[in-house]
Amino acid sequence: MQRVVIAFALGVAAAAVVELLVLVAVAIAADADGWGSFEVGRGPLLLLEFERTRTSTATTFGGGLALVALFGGLLNAAGAAFLARRRGVP
Repeated sequence: MQRVVIAFALGVAAAAVVELLVLVAVAIAADADGWGSFEVGRGPLLLLEFERTRTSTATTFGGGLALVALFGGLLNAAGAAFLARRRGVP
C-alpha cells in the first residue's frame, strides 16, 4: 500500500510540474507572437486563460490544473499497483 501512495504522490507532483511548464510555454508563445485572447478548458476545468487588451496581457491558471495532476497521480498509482501485483510484491 505504501508503494501505491508514494507512486500517487510522485505522479501528482510530476504531472503538475509538466503541466505547468507546458502552460507557461504556451502563455509565453501567445504573448510573444501576439495571439488574441483564448481559454484552454471550460468552467471548473479551466486550465489556462490568456487575455490580451490594447495595453496589457494577463494569464490565469485555473482549477483544472489540480484535477489533471490528480489524474496523473491516479494513473501512476494504478501502474505501480499493477506492477507490484504482477511481480507478487506485497
